Formats: sequence, structure tokens, C-alpha cells
Amino acid sequence: MGLQKELATLAMRATPLPGGGDNFMAAANIPTPVPELPGSIGAVAHEPFMARETRRSFDLLVAFTIGDFADTGCSEYYNPHSPWYNVFYGAYGLRSYEPDGSAWGFHADGSPNIPEMLQVPELDYNWLTAGALGCPPPRMCFRTEELKPGRHRSWHVLDVTATIPSGLHYLRDAVSPDLRYYAVFGLPHGDFMAGGRQSYEPVKMRGRMLYKQVGSNLTLAWGGLCPDTSEGRQLLSNVLDVMDPLYPG
Repeated sequence: MGLQKELATLAMRATPLPGGGDNFMAAANIPTPVPELPGSIGAVAHEPFMARETRRSFDLLVAFTIGDFADTGCSEYYNPHSPWYNVFYGAYGLRSYEPDGSAWGFHADGSPNIPEMLQVPELDYNWLTAGALGCPPPRMCFRTEELKPGRHRSWHVLDVTATIPSGLHYLRDAVSPDLRYYAVFGLPHGDFMAGGRQSYEPVKMRGRMLYKQVGSNLTLAWGGLCPDTSEGRQLLSNVLDVMDPLYPG
């Protein structure tokens, strides 16, 4: 294990950081398992973001893993030639503070509120990931291109294609990055910017999110978003296959 990967795995396993918020899903005895896949880093982070940080009426727990470190000294998350480009998969836990008492992503009658649920990956990819890696707001480009709702056992399903801002960037373009994120992802390797790539470029991704209410004000979601390429779609299929048995109906 290289020094950079060792630092990344230690940083991920140290979450939640003291004073940074609680793992309210674990406190409610609701597991958020994230299995290892070939090509993943082999560590899982559990990062809570309280409502004061999300600026929305929910607390958010993000349980995730990322692509492994290669000889570039950084995660394959940054590698535009890898199926792990901009990929993290895992689970979301949401603790709602909606005035009507509904769980996030649901109406008061229990029916799914899809636009509300889509705010979660938008927040994550724009602000909590690319933004933490220094992406300036004008380049935060998350948008849903295609959306197909469905059901899988007791889970509501959203199959999506979406455009997201990449985390790949020149360090000179980063605006007030959170240096803790470089401990997890490493520093982006300069070779990945070859061919005239721009920092935080828009990338088309394909994914699936499965979600349901698991408490009076708690929502559990799981899945992944991968590049909309043949290799990326295969990676997404592998992610869903290994996670599905861990999230029974």
C-alpha cells in the first residue's frame, strides 16, 4: 500500500470526525453497508452533514467508497480513462425536519416526492464533492437528463442519466478547497488533464438510486452513479449486484 492510499484509507475510516456530526442512522440501528468491489479502495467513509451545512431541512449521512489508488498517487476517481471516473457508490441516510413531519423524499401521505429526492445527489455532486474540491459555483452543473421511476421490492427506484461536474481539476483553479478531501482522493495527477481538458468538466453519468422511508422522519437510499460508457455501465451493474442482497425488502 502506497503512502497516499494509506492516508486515504485512514482518513475514510476515521469518519465521522469528532464534532462534525453524528451517524444518526447507526444510532437508529439502520445499517448502511457499502461492500468492497474489485477496483475500489477497500475503505468506507461515513460522512454526516447537518442541516446547518446542507442549508436544507434535513441532516444527511453519506456512506461511500471510491476507486483505488494507482501509480499516479491518486484515486481513479480522477482518471477520465477509468470506469471509476467521478464514481462513488454507497448509501444516503436522511433525517428530515419538514414542517409537515414527512420523511425527506416523500409527501405527507407517504407517496414519493421525486423532485425533492433529486435534490440530494444535486447537493452531493455540486457542493459536497466538486465544491469541496474547489469547484467554483458557475461550474456546478448537475442536471438530470433522463429519469425513469419504478419499484424494486419495497424500494422506490430512480434510474437516471445525469450531467455532473467532475472533480478532476488543475490545482490552480480550485477555489477554497477543503484540504481534508485531498487526504481522501489524493491530488489530481496532471497527466489526466492532457488533451485540453478543463477543470471540473461536465461528465455524463448513468445511475440508479433506491430509497424508502425507514422511520417517522428517516429515509434510506442506496446505489451509485457511473460514467455513461460501456465500462461504466458494467461497473454500475456490478455495484447494484453486490449491494442488492445487503438491502433486502
